[in-house]
Amino acid sequence: MPSTTKTPKWIQEWEQARRSGRRGFIFVFNTTDYVYDPNSGLPPCRLKYYLAQRLQGEGYTVWGYSLGQGIYRLSRQNNQRPEVTDPRSPEEVFRWLTRQLRQPEPPTAVILDHADLLAPNAQGLTSAVLSPTHMNLLEILHGWGIDDAIRQTQNLCLLVSYQNEVHELLRQGGGYRVIQVDLPDEQSRLSFTQFLIERHYGQLAEGLEVDAFARITSGLRLQDIEELFRLAGGNGVNTSLVREKKSQTIKQLGRDLVEVIEPTYGFDGVAGLRHCIDYLQLLLRQIRSGATNVPQAMLFAGPPGTGKSFLVKAIAKEMGWTLLRLGNIREKWVGASERNLELALWIIETLAPCIVWVDEIDQAWGGQRNIGPSSDAGTSERMMARLWEFMGGMKHRGKILWIGTTNRPDILDAATLDRFSVVIPFLHPTSQEIQELLPVLARQVDRELAEDVNAFEIAQVPSLRLPTVRALQEVISLAGIFADMEAGKVGVPIHQRHLLRAAHEFKPNYNPLVHEFIALTSIRMTSFSFLLPWRTFDGRRRTDYELPEYLKGIVDETSGEVDLMALHRRLSELRRVVDPFSS
Repeated sequence: MPSTTKTPKWIQEWEQARRSGRRGFIFVFNTTDYVYDPNSGLPPCRLKYYLAQRLQGEGYTVWGYSLGQGIYRLSRQNNQRPEVTDPRSPEEVFRWLTRQLRQPEPPTAVILDHADLLAPNAQGLTSAVLSPTHMNLLEILHGWGIDDAIRQTQNLCLLVSYQNEVHELLRQGGGYRVIQVDLPDEQSRLSFTQFLIERHYGQLAEGLEVDAFARITSGLRLQDIEELFRLAGGNGVNTSLVREKKSQTIKQLGRDLVEVIEPTYGFDGVAGLRHCIDYLQLLLRQIRSGATNVPQAMLFAGPPGTGKSFLVKAIAKEMGWTLLRLGNIREKWVGASERNLELALWIIETLAPCIVWVDEIDQAWGGQRNIGPSSDAGTSERMMARLWEFMGGMKHRGKILWIGTTNRPDILDAATLDRFSVVIPFLHPTSQEIQELLPVLARQVDRELAEDVNAFEIAQVPSLRLPTVRALQEVISLAGIFADMEAGKVGVPIHQRHLLRAAHEFKPNYNPLVHEFIALTSIRMTSFSFLLPWRTFDGRRRTDYELPEYLKGIVDETSGEVDLMALHRRLSELRRVVDPFSS
């Protein structure tokens, strides 16, 4: 029975480029993985051997070459011997291969393994520092890509890259087509899993269906799936093994540029932040219904320790999407930062649907960039333009959600803010929210609050007038220490006296004026009025939200309307305190 599985996209792209007359190809990204295309009739095998078997079936004589192995035959029917004195001499072998590639018959294909070592990119350096051998090989390879005699044949030159560091001369304008070998999609993972099970390589854990397994292995290579079956042995592959493997794989593929975060709590673990939860639940319903009129990027802005990072993880848990944290993609070498960015974007696109979290975006994306051109020869401008292009792509809407978190929204420039259509403010917990937070935070550190705990009394302690969630966590931890010391054992319930003592002992280590400035800036930047903490989705004033002292005189107690003039006046006053050198 013929397979209904689609041929992987990158193979289709390669075949289309061959039909259009392209003769040189560079394969990048997921090149160490198995290739499995049931439509080809070939078993799973590594990329080099897949290409060789495909071309052998088409009548090609296939040669392989690498610096370590020299030249060797890759097609079984090929009895020809290379007419070279030293099979390991790169220059001699390449001159012979040039003659073969210029002959129309028989059709010849050359697969160059570890192409990064043959024509290295020499990061940050000029080509002049390459060794004479590398310079010669680079010149020959470039010649193959633009040689009219080769282009008039059906002959092929295939470069397999494992580090994505093939010289720019070949990648850009050198006659070679770069083929991005993607991570396997869900259908490919399903077909490969069925192949392994049918051939008794292993089994899935009880209750885990093949279709579900194919979905949750998003981001894994076929070789990772095979390894999961070996690791599980007779016990069967379970979801815990998949999570661990996914985190390792993405870290390895992304070279620490992208990290997989496994969320623990959903919205049930969030206290307060009612304005955020209401909106995000609405957004969640829209995404689940397949709607595309959803934001592509959101910004969480507010003082440190107010729950921004926690809520990002809770959203991912509720949506069931992979949560990726974007790391530092900048390097000192010329071109390296741009390549890192492309690698990160490739992983993000491959793992969609996913959430991409840019933590401390004010630092990660360079803060104010509207003060003139950068001092890095335009690298920052090019990278940001590429990021914005990717973020704004309509094909990603409803599949990739970008979330930035910032403690310094005041230093973000207008161009960056323009990409985040939804800005949500995070303020200090109110007295009511402190009462909700205490039991939730206690559960997160595996502590129990005794029945005599009066959360309202704790919330009135003067030192908790402008607390952060992180500060409340520290208060609970200290109260637990007091309780354990009193009882002479660890893990006993925390009583009111312990919490009161810890709350009175607490001394904020942050400047309240700085926090007020950040909070008011976040309010000023909020994209919609209903996202303000004291407003409901239909625009009414929340009766259960107690305005912080610093908002008195800025926000109308009854209507919840913001007096923008008063807000800007207060921000101007605070800026002179926070940044006395500002103009």
